[in-house]
Amino acid sequence: MEPTKIVFLWSHVRSISTAFERAFIQREDYITFHEPFGEPCYFGPERIYNYHENNLDAHAEYINITYSQVMNEILKAAENKEKKNVFAKDMARHVVRPDYKLHRENPTVLPLDFLKRCKHTFILRSPEKSVPSLYRAYVSTNQEFIHDDIGYPEFQALFEFLTELTGTRPFLVEADELVKDPQTTMRMYCELGINERFEPSMINWKSERVQAFDKWEGWHEEAQYSSGFNRIEKLKDKKDQLVLPDDVQQLIEKSMPIYKALCEFKTRA
Repeated sequence: MEPTKIVFLWSHVRSISTAFERAFIQREDYITFHEPFGEPCYFGPERIYNYHENNLDAHAEYINITYSQVMNEILKAAENKEKKNVFAKDMARHVVRPDYKLHRENPTVLPLDFLKRCKHTFILRSPEKSVPSLYRAYVSTNQEFIHDDIGYPEFQALFEFLTELTGTRPFLVEADELVKDPQTTMRMYCELGINERFEPSMINWKSERVQAFDKWEGWHEEAQYSSGFNRIEKLKDKKDQLVLPDDVQQLIEKSMPIYKALCEFKTRA
């Protein structure tokens, strides 16, 4: 009997990936995980970034969580009696080592056998949209802007590594094309990307709170209270346009070569 699928959608920040996850939340035949490796990445004993060092007490429930524990939760979910598949959305930056260039045999913190067990897909968005969106999110939550959080280098490193590891280039969604034509893009993703049937219910959803999104307060309101991919873009367009500082503009320019290089591998209708 064929094992249940474990599908990963790898992203960088502000890529409309959370809305993509909502499409799979609509499906009754999938169990979804929302950024499961974020907790060990930022709060656990194996944490690879120290952004939250000064307020770990506020995240005490995650202090002991490890990457192995999260992997075991995902693998256990895939063994469910109902034979439901698993869909996990996460950031490449949550699993790619900060010094990934020194670990060519495996630039991630995940073991190769786990990576080989999963089906990997990616979603990419232009820095001209993702970087301003990231800056806006930091401003709205009164946090100091972290340039490296954009995550394009780690995204590219993971894409290239998984291409080499699996011998197949992962299915790559370009976010603007998803927003412009959700049905065609999602149908291609399902049928060509993960060998799955497309369900029309994936295109629209009820505007409501998703409890799993609450762990990153202030970051997922648009995905929570939208009702479809097109409406997310409209919600963004209604917001006041921030004046971007020079360093944020420079981050856009710095990230564009990676975006353009990876766009060569996006799946076209």
